[in-house]
Amino acid sequence: MVKTRFAPSPSGYLHIGGVRTALYAWLFARNQDGKFLLRIEDTDTERSSEESKLSILEGMKWLGLDHDEEIIHQSERFEIYKERANELIEAGKAYESEGAVRFKSDRTSSVIISDHVFGEVEVKSDELDDFIIMRSNGAPTYHFAVVIDDFESGITHVMRGDDHLKNTARHIQLMEAFNYPIPDFVHLPMILGPDGARLSKRHGAMNVLHYRDEGFSSEALLNYLVRLGWSKGDQEIFSLEEMIDGFDLSGINKASAKFDIEKLRWVNQQHLFNTNDDELILMIKAQSETAIGLNDETMKKFINAYKNRAHTINDLVFSCDSLFSDKINYDEASAEKFLKKEIISPLEDVVDSLRESDWNQESISEALKSVCEKHEIGFGKIGQPIRIAVTGGSQSPSIDQTLILLDQQTVVDRIDAAIEYIKENSNEETQ
Repeated sequence: MVKTRFAPSPSGYLHIGGVRTALYAWLFARNQDGKFLLRIEDTDTERSSEESKLSILEGMKWLGLDHDEEIIHQSERFEIYKERANELIEAGKAYESEGAVRFKSDRTSSVIISDHVFGEVEVKSDELDDFIIMRSNGAPTYHFAVVIDDFESGITHVMRGDDHLKNTARHIQLMEAFNYPIPDFVHLPMILGPDGARLSKRHGAMNVLHYRDEGFSSEALLNYLVRLGWSKGDQEIFSLEEMIDGFDLSGINKASAKFDIEKLRWVNQQHLFNTNDDELILMIKAQSETAIGLNDETMKKFINAYKNRAHTINDLVFSCDSLFSDKINYDEASAEKFLKKEIISPLEDVVDSLRESDWNQESISEALKSVCEKHEIGFGKIGQPIRIAVTGGSQSPSIDQTLILLDQQTVVDRIDAAIEYIKENSNEETQ
């Protein structure tokens, strides 16, 4: 049976690189009807924290990357590591040095690493040295604990970043010293920022929960990350089921991939667009008190108008709050640019025309058209002022599509309020 694992250190948050590693291991296990294990590598007691561990677990839960069997905590296995170290000492394969225990590296021959991504990698004998496996404080090193845990958990495929590639030579030597079977290795190229440098916070290497809070869906994030280093024809958008069914190790790319937040936003937009209206309503109402007071018919009309303009659920929540709020707050820059004295007269005529209209999209469109003809102005001259008056900002669907989402009196009152705003500001300027 295929067994993979994800083994984060609770010394920080779960970041994008870690999520991709976890995702690939999880997908491969699920594709092969195997098991995916979770191990907390908390041997560094000074840097590890409960807060970080809980944040990692929360991130994994949000992503839906469920694990099999119980979570392993390395901090609970110190006695086991000590016993294994003593076994090596007794076999003459390790020795004590200044309170620590060092493994005797075999420097007579090179180590060949067979990797699914990089092929055969040779680590020459002169690059190997006697390395510490148990620190003087009784804690195991990463290199030692990971070998023992992978063996005792029955891990068949080890997936991790390619920064561990040469370390794997040490691990293979330890495995051979214990007569452990050698697992399959899958070293993943690192993720780079748009500038080609290693991914950092300035590129988007945030806590994965940051993306949740920014309104990205977990499935969209996984969809983006699965393609960030794995090829499957020209398909860009995957459901979770398609990711599982289609994932294979042969599709993992050797070259490093670049993280692109705009591409992630586009992928999320596609998932958002494909989400059914009822689910979107629940998602919006979970974040918006304004939406709670709206009936489903109004919400569906709103979603139909705004869905193809939104990149995240937060975009929809913001638009909903802006449109249906009792108080409109004008975007300062937009108001300064479009709410000017010369537009007062056309807006007053807009109010009169809308008040007399039958309040459907066709009649709204005709009312606005007649005002433009009367004042001999293009639609853009009144379109943006109306949009700001009604929504507070300069971005929305078409004017008639936007206005019809609200009742007639509300629209009229908001345009009247904008007219008064312009007059007040005009008076202040002349004083």
